[in-house]
Amino acid sequence: MNNITPMFANNSALNTIKARGYGSAGFDIGVSPLMYNTEEGEAVHYQSSKSVIYRTDTGSELGIHGHGYKPVAPKHMIDVTRNIIERSDLSINGMEETIRTSHNGARTFVQYRLPEHTYKTADGDSASLSLLSISSFDGTWPFMISAAAIQAACTNLQVFVGGEVSVFKAKHTRSLDIENGGRVITKSLQLFHHERDLWQQWQGTDVTAQQAFRFFAEALKCKGALNLLSDTASTPLDPVTVMYAMPRRNLNLEYIWKQYINVYSKRLGHNYWAVYNALTDWSTHHGATRTASSENIAAIQNERQQVVRDAVRTSHYMKAA
Repeated sequence: MNNITPMFANNSALNTIKARGYGSAGFDIGVSPLMYNTEEGEAVHYQSSKSVIYRTDTGSELGIHGHGYKPVAPKHMIDVTRNIIERSDLSINGMEETIRTSHNGARTFVQYRLPEHTYKTADGDSASLSLLSISSFDGTWPFMISAAAIQAACTNLQVFVGGEVSVFKAKHTRSLDIENGGRVITKSLQLFHHERDLWQQWQGTDVTAQQAFRFFAEALKCKGALNLLSDTASTPLDPVTVMYAMPRRNLNLEYIWKQYINVYSKRLGHNYWAVYNALTDWSTHHGATRTASSENIAAIQNERQQVVRDAVRTSHYMKAA
C-alpha cells in the first residue's frame, strides 16, 4: 500500500529546519576519565572518580562530572527538542529555529518562533509564541524548554512571569520522555493567554518616574542607587541625579532608564507595561558590559531573563498592579 498517513501532523513542517543541520552546535563530544599523580610524583597515573567531557573537533573542555553522568550531545538535544515540538499540538508552519552556543559549546540555546500562534498585545502590537530550549555540560542547567513571546514592533522577548514558566525539564539522560514533553509544552498556549491578561493589567496601571526607577534599581540589585533612594526618602531625588551621585556607574541601569524615558514611556505611557518593556528590551538587546563576556552573550541574555522574572514576581510595585 502506497498511501501512508504521517504519524505526526507537524512532521512535514520540520523537514526544512532539519535539513539546515545544527549550526554552531554541530559538533560531537567525547568522554574520558581524569587521571592524576600522587604528591610523591610517582610515574603511575591513578584514575579519578571524575570524567571530562570535551569537543572532539577542538579538544575544548566542556565539563567535568562523575562517571554516572550521561552527557547528551548538543545535536541530540536539538533532535529531542524538534521531536517534542513535532509531537505536540502546536501549529508550527513557518516556524523559525535559531541555534546559539556559548562558553566554547558548553551551553546550547535553541529558540523557536511560532508565527501561527500570534496575538495582539495590550498596546495594539502583536506577539508570537516563542520556545527556548537550553542545555549545558558545565552544570548550569538541565535540559529545559521554556515559553516566552516575541513582540513584533520592538522584537523584545517578553519573558513569561506568571504560572509555571519552565514548560519541560529533565535531567541529562538519553531516556527523555518525549511523549510527556510534547504534552507539557502544549500548555505554553495557556501560559500565553495568562500573560496577555497581565500585560493588559500593567498597561492600565500608572507609575511615577521615581517608582519606575526604583523598580529597575531593585531588579538589578543596584545598592548604590538603592542607598541613595533610601537616604532621601523624604525628598526623592530625580533618577538622573541618583545615577550621577552613585559611587560607580551602572551601565545596565543607565541603559534601562534611557530606554524607558526615551522610548517606552513615550510610546506606551507612564505605566507598568512600559516598565516591563524597558526591562525586556535590556534582557533582549543590551550587549555585554564587558568585552570579555561578549562571546557568551547568549548565556548572559538567558540570565537576564531570570532577572526579569524575579523582578516582577518579588517587587511590590508590580504586584500592586
